[in-house]
Amino acid sequence: MVKKNGAQSVETISGRKIVLSAGVGKTNVDELKWLTETVLSEAKAWKATGWAYIADCSQMSPVSPSEGGELVTMTKKFVDAGCKAFAFAEGNSIMLKVQAQKNTERSQTGVAEAHFATVEEALDWLKKEVHI
Repeated sequence: MVKKNGAQSVETISGRKIVLSAGVGKTNVDELKWLTETVLSEAKAWKATGWAYIADCSQMSPVSPSEGGELVTMTKKFVDAGCKAFAFAEGNSIMLKVQAQKNTERSQTGVAEAHFATVEEALDWLKKEVHI
């Protein structure tokens, strides 16, 4: 079941330990806090075995510095909760790719991260390379 709040939506991938979020347009810090808590709630049963997160940013606007800071906090919380890999579906946006990479670097978690044009490519990578 898809859960929505403002620009953000969250769902789990059936049969896999993957949480997918998608955003459309401009988001804000409150929506990102909701996103963090909702993803953590969806993935809590997988903490011991590990899980993966896909962010579909392909329809998102770039974020401001305050929102970027919230994304760094989110990354740390996900890794602490057992997230083994982050996959970003960014369409053809170089700006979104650069922002996502910088936010992950700033989290200093060392989590596996990859960038793709589509969610399908991200799912394939998680299956073949991360085994989730």
